Amino acid sequence: MSEETAIDLITRQEWLDTAADALQPAITDAFEAGGEAGQRIKNFLHGTWLGHQLHPVITDVPVGAWTVAAVLDCMELAGKEEYAPGADAAVAIGLVGAVGAAVTGITDWSDTDGKSRKVGLMHGLLNTAAAALYTTSLVCRSKNARGAGISLSMLGYAIAGTSAYLGGHLVFNDEIGVNHTTDIYDYPQEFTPVLAESDL
Repeated sequence: MSEETAIDLITRQEWLDTAADALQPAITDAFEAGGEAGQRIKNFLHGTWLGHQLHPVITDVPVGAWTVAAVLDCMELAGKEEYAPGADAAVAIGLVGAVGAAVTGITDWSDTDGKSRKVGLMHGLLNTAAAALYTTSLVCRSKNARGAGISLSMLGYAIAGTSAYLGGHLVFNDEIGVNHTTDIYDYPQEFTPVLAESDL
C-alpha cells in the first residue's frame, strides 16, 4: 500500500473524528483548569525549554529499547538463553519510555486539527496497542512463558513500527511540531530590486 493510500484510508475514518471530538477538549480543559501552572506544564511537555519538541526525543527510548529486546530475543531463540534477562530489561525500559512518549505526544496532538488530528490519533492508538502487547509480554516473561512473551513483543514491535511511520508522516508531510518561523535561509539583508514596478 502506498503512503498516500494508507494516509487517505485513515483520514476517511469518521469514527476517528468522533473519538477526537471527545478526547481533545478534555485534554485542553485539563491544562486550562491548571491556570498558569497548567500552561507551564503544557509548555514543558511541548519542549519549549528544549528549543524543539520533546516528544521525538523521548520516543527514541521505547523504539531503541524494543529494538534491543528484539535482537536479544532472536539470540535467545537461537539457543543463547543468557540473553533472556537483557531482553526482559529492555522491554521494561521501553515501557517506561513509552509513558513519557505518550504524555508528550498527546500534548502535541491536542493542538492539531483536520487530517493531522486523525492521523495523530491513529498514531497514538497504535502506540497504545503496542505498549499493551509489551506489557502482556513482560507478564508472560515473568511467568516463564517465554515463547508467548517473545511472540507478543514481536507483534508489538511491528505495530510500533507502523505507528512510527505515521509519526514520520505527521512531521515530514504535515509539519506537525515544526518551527515555521525559523530563519534557516540566508535572505538578503538589504533591498534587492528584481522587477520594475511598471512590469507588475
